[in-house]
Amino acid sequence: MTYSSVDINESMETLERLADFYRRLDVSQLPRLSQIYHPQIKFIDPVGQHDGLASLEHYFRQLLKTVNSCRFDIQHIHRHGSEATLLWRMDYSHPSLQKGQDLSLDGISHLRQADGLIIYQRDYYDMGAMLYEHVPLLGTAVKALKERLKS
Repeated sequence: MTYSSVDINESMETLERLADFYRRLDVSQLPRLSQIYHPQIKFIDPVGQHDGLASLEHYFRQLLKTVNSCRFDIQHIHRHGSEATLLWRMDYSHPSLQKGQDLSLDGISHLRQADGLIIYQRDYYDMGAMLYEHVPLLGTAVKALKERLKS
């Protein structure tokens, strides 16, 4: 498939809107979802799968209710045609994890675009490093298991 310069520019504009959205992620940003994501978005992460814009908005709304803060630093965007890969670091704080201290997590997202919007996003990150390792008792077990697997 060939992409014209207009398609390439539109693709980059969509990725910039996405990056800006995640840099300033909070409930006030949710009305912008329709400017970034296709109505038939398929969003997959280690927590679950969300099909459609309404489902994705509900997921973000519920997630953002539980955290003190959540911001992303998009460290690299690699685009090839209608697909892109983002390398990112999430800085977040949750009242039940590490007494609300700031935490960081590295991850990667695979994206596909259609009609100038993101129609597919799959996020890859270590759920243990994000959550399980910070839960008393469970965290100790997860860390011990990781150490054991290194041997």
